[in-house]
Amino acid sequence: MHWKLQLALLAIVIHIVRSQNDPESVMDNTEGEAEAETESDIESGQFFSHLYKSNLRQMVKIKNDSLDPCDDFYAHACGNFDQALEEDPEESLPPYLYNKQDRMSFFAAQVANFQTLPGRLISQLYSECRERGQSNVFSVNPPATHWESLLAEIPFLARHEMILTDWPFLRHQWERRHLNGQLNWIALSAQLAAHGVPTLIHIYFAEETIYVAPLEDLPCPSMEDFQASMSDVLEGRHHHVSHIISHEMRILCRGMRGELPLARSLTRTTTASPGQEQLLLDENTMEYFQHFFGSLNFSKEQLEKARKFPLDVEKITMAWEVLRQTEPRIVYNYVLWQAKEHLRYPDCYRVSEEFERLLHAEYWQWHVLSSHLSRDVALASYQLHTTRFQQRRRSSLSKRDWYGHLLPASVEKKELQVARILQAHAQHYLNITELNDSYRGLGFKANSFHGNLLLLRRAQLRHSFESVYVDEEDVNQPAYFLRHFLHFVLLSLHRPTYHYYATQGLELWRQSRLLLDTDGSYTALDCLERQSLQHFDAESAPIYRPLSFHEITEIFHFHRSFQTSLRDYRFWLQGERFAFAETFVLQYFGLDPQRVLFYAVAQQLCNRQTDIFAAQLNRGYMNMPEFQEAFKCRADKPTNPSARCMVNMCE
Repeated sequence: MHWKLQLALLAIVIHIVRSQNDPESVMDNTEGEAEAETESDIESGQFFSHLYKSNLRQMVKIKNDSLDPCDDFYAHACGNFDQALEEDPEESLPPYLYNKQDRMSFFAAQVANFQTLPGRLISQLYSECRERGQSNVFSVNPPATHWESLLAEIPFLARHEMILTDWPFLRHQWERRHLNGQLNWIALSAQLAAHGVPTLIHIYFAEETIYVAPLEDLPCPSMEDFQASMSDVLEGRHHHVSHIISHEMRILCRGMRGELPLARSLTRTTTASPGQEQLLLDENTMEYFQHFFGSLNFSKEQLEKARKFPLDVEKITMAWEVLRQTEPRIVYNYVLWQAKEHLRYPDCYRVSEEFERLLHAEYWQWHVLSSHLSRDVALASYQLHTTRFQQRRRSSLSKRDWYGHLLPASVEKKELQVARILQAHAQHYLNITELNDSYRGLGFKANSFHGNLLLLRRAQLRHSFESVYVDEEDVNQPAYFLRHFLHFVLLSLHRPTYHYYATQGLELWRQSRLLLDTDGSYTALDCLERQSLQHFDAESAPIYRPLSFHEITEIFHFHRSFQTSLRDYRFWLQGERFAFAETFVLQYFGLDPQRVLFYAVAQQLCNRQTDIFAAQLNRGYMNMPEFQEAFKCRADKPTNPSARCMVNMCE
């Protein structure tokens, strides 16, 4: 049975290559071959063709064969990058964006087919985002502006729609219309924060825990940028108005960031002392918290039981001191300006990134992936591709403390538990029953993107108070590997296997920092410095330019990570039943399994801080025996140094 499958796949590969060489002869034989090929063979051939032809064509198109890879591999691998983009800017996507583009394409193609409640919420939000600004062809009214949409769709702004059509306010407008009693900046800011738009202070949750912190990056653009951002709402008003409003808001934000001094008379009794840990509550902050927690429907019991952690009390106190001495009108203008800019949402794909947990819950149910492969097959494939990494990680973690050395070797589990770990974590973190309970009955309205966005953010914030905090960026947590697994599945639907090892597989090693070695790093520092002193020549050998300590550290880490990922790829080739087919197609494009990963990784760095990445790539590659084995550089070539660094130093 195995040999029949191999012959079938070989026939597919031959068909692909023949279609490149002689498309007419292929067309002539189509009728006869159709009887012999099964439907699955045809589909497999098309899938295989799409993965390899498009990727390898682009790889060959970007590299410049007129430049010798043994002189400057970065220049050779990226030599035609700019030309490829100019010839076909719509199709020639930079390789480092391939994975994100694939995830975006899959999301856009499948979002309408989402079946879970969280998935349908994302689907509706994404659809409404794309339809913003569109008007019916029979309508005589122009499409609503961004500001008009906010006033119509957000309930706590719609209540003051007639007044806010004249926003931003000058002092005479504020006083003449007696707006102090109608527009409250504290209530507005608290309601926005409860709906996921923090403007003056940041309040966030973990399980039954409340954190209060200053805004990390309080927006404070230049006067010109302030004026440009308000050009749509100030159209038709005197040009001095934009200057006055912008100046007032810039003074406020600079004061809150601590860039301007406070008035002494206002800070004698309220300024926080150094090291103060408790936040002093005055009328303003008390009112803010009441509006904030009221908008989230927190009960008195929940607030009393919750742990509370104010962070950087001194900075919070200083910022609110500035707010106290500022006109309410100016604060209101600034809060509303922040909301307006924050809710522009230029890229609708951000919906999938902002609500990633809901998206992953949909993907984990496998409704939109089942037609491509089963979840069990995907988990088995992921375990195969990450076997060496998981073995190294498990071995390293067991040696981190003295207790690990006391356990006999017989106690250690021999089998990898990757699939079981992912399933256990998904069952808890992506529990569809829990998510349904938290996101049911939000009250989404048709054609109300901004209103629905804030409702979903409010539900997400509320749910975070009931959920254990999970850091998806922590490479030692199951959440990180669950995200990595789902990205791996989507990558496998769009790219050849070698591309995984050149991107996700390589980053898995780099981010885990399992390969860091202090002794090896300092030995590499000494060796690479000696290489530069011996070989650097600005004209004949510029790739040996002197390196900074940080650059050498990065080169050492890149060298070790790439070398390990390359071994992973070769491990997969040895175990893969149909690896000969990959070799066959690569050779048609003038490549082979020994070389393809060097190109795939190099082209991830094309046109990105060339001076830095060119040094990292060339100095990392030239010191690898695998590079010399693949490209067989002569002894007099720059990328074949007489003495190599980082060889067998950390093994």
